[in-house]
Amino acid sequence: MPHQVHQRKFGRTTGQRRTMLKNLTLSVLRYERVKTTEAKAKEIRGFVDRMINLGKDGSLSSRRRARAWLPEQVIVEKVFDDLAKRYPDRTSGYLRTTHLPRRVGDSAPLMLLELMPATEEKKAEADTEAAPKRRRLSLPRRREKPAVETAKAESAPAKKRAPARKKTTAGAKEA
Repeated sequence: MPHQVHQRKFGRTTGQRRTMLKNLTLSVLRYERVKTTEAKAKEIRGFVDRMINLGKDGSLSSRRRARAWLPEQVIVEKVFDDLAKRYPDRTSGYLRTTHLPRRVGDSAPLMLLELMPATEEKKAEADTEAAPKRRRLSLPRRREKPAVETAKAESAPAKKRAPARKKTTAGAKEA
């Protein structure tokens, strides 16, 4: 009995599972926002953290290890150039997971995986919050509107409308 083995198998062989995890890691790093099932999202977090930490290390051996896991050289360059500089203070937790409604076909729980924003973006958001907020124009309330209509109705006499007469074939012949 294997103890302390915490890995989801997803009903796949080892090669299929490894390929799926590589491709999902690649998609998260390429698009920075991916929608997937909850189990895959929880499993992929460690792989994305590992790739970004390899990028922050920046050595030749870490670049080779990242190249072995990620099949595209362009994404490896992105990890080592852009993502490594985006998170200078963070050591892990590069992904934000958000629950989504269940999938329609099989009711599988879905999650949205997003790379966390950089620390500079957070400072920019804090500066915009410090600015005074604009005042909104007050709109007329619903209670006031019927009162205005009733005042107009009381001032002008209401015209009575005669009910429309039905046209009959006999009436049409006479005319």
